[in-house]
Amino acid sequence: MSRLDPATARERLIAHRQRRRAAGRILVTTDLPRDLVALVDQTKEERGASARASIIEEALRFYFEQKQRA
Repeated sequence: MSRLDPATARERLIAHRQRRRAAGRILVTTDLPRDLVALVDQTKEERGASARASIIEEALRFYFEQKQRA
């Protein structure tokens, strides 16, 4: 696999983020305790997910759905 030059890589990243924003997605960056990341990674592997984001999104949705019911 060939590497992209930095300018091309940056342009592709910007375009990717613009497409995600246009689809209603917002990039959130946070620090998490190591034990939570390990649980997310374990769940990701068990489900065959390609990234942590889907696991974290599901956990947040579950949390807020449960909170609304309480």
